[in-house]
Amino acid sequence: MVRLRRLQGGTGGDLPHLALYWTVQVTAWTLLVFILGLSLWLSNGYTPGRGYGLLLGLFIGLVASHALRAVIRARGWGAVPMAHALPRMVLVALLISVAAALLQAVLHDLIFPALGDFLTGRALIESVINWGILLTVWGVCWFAYQWFMRVRREEVRNLRLEAANRDGQLATLRAQLNPHFMFNALNGIRALIDEDPARAKQAITQLSSILRNAMSTMKRGTVPLGEELDVVKDYLALERMRFEERLNVDFEVEEGIEREPVPPMLLQTLVENAVRHGIARLTRGGEVVIGARRAGTGLVLSVRNTGTYVHGQVHGTGIGLSGTRKRLEMIYGPAAAITIENRDGMVHTEVNIPWTRHEEPG
Repeated sequence: MVRLRRLQGGTGGDLPHLALYWTVQVTAWTLLVFILGLSLWLSNGYTPGRGYGLLLGLFIGLVASHALRAVIRARGWGAVPMAHALPRMVLVALLISVAAALLQAVLHDLIFPALGDFLTGRALIESVINWGILLTVWGVCWFAYQWFMRVRREEVRNLRLEAANRDGQLATLRAQLNPHFMFNALNGIRALIDEDPARAKQAITQLSSILRNAMSTMKRGTVPLGEELDVVKDYLALERMRFEERLNVDFEVEEGIEREPVPPMLLQTLVENAVRHGIARLTRGGEVVIGARRAGTGLVLSVRNTGTYVHGQVHGTGIGLSGTRKRLEMIYGPAAAITIENRDGMVHTEVNIPWTRHEEPG
């Protein structure tokens, strides 16, 4: 119940909100009284008596608007649809206006008897109308503020939920990618155990190094490109034991970009797909070329491999590239892209990663 009332009231839940509420209250009513007094002065209708009456109106306005707020909060109208709450608020504002007009008349006649009798029929009716308009406008402004704050809180809540969901999805995708890679690597090592036990031991050592690196990057959004290239080199050294002369590797990396951030295991996934779906399917093997260069809008990572890409044809589990696309979308949004096409007798895979504000080179 306490939590519901805090959501409804918005400004009265804690001391900073209460201080803000009273600051706005006093400032708004003081500004209104100043404008009315200035209008009287410009029209030569200002007198000390009217000035005292304006100060009395300032005090009554603070009391009346605060009473209206108390009724709205007590009835919980801040959490119901506007069509339901607004007519009730207007009715309460009119009732409080009658009380405010009577209070103003009585206090005016008691405190300033020399200024004339304020408790007359016409003056009282005009006072009720004026207070009704002021309090209705005040109530509408209060509802508008509550609606704005409620929308803002909902947006913040949705953003937090979305961020948590994206983090969970990213962690799930990474958990999928690492076992996927380990499964492929263990199959390669299994083929070496009977053929060359010593090389199988070396391969296990390299696999351990790769997995250790993968585990260390699980909680990191990005890693330096040089670190990612080291993982790729370990992976290719592991695969060379399996394919031997069937696998030819070349690196075309622009100088000075080793510290640029990239998603962990991204380039390794692309290379793994090139080897698994390209080189492994060719009797004579082929070539894999890994590239990285700066572009006008960011960093371009590329992998070229011998073979042919058939759009829509999926081999194996399909986790690698589909997971890569999802990771890029979650990390960079629409600014990042991955393209795969056949060109010059090779399969070209390119990933465009945008510069972030703190990572953009000078």
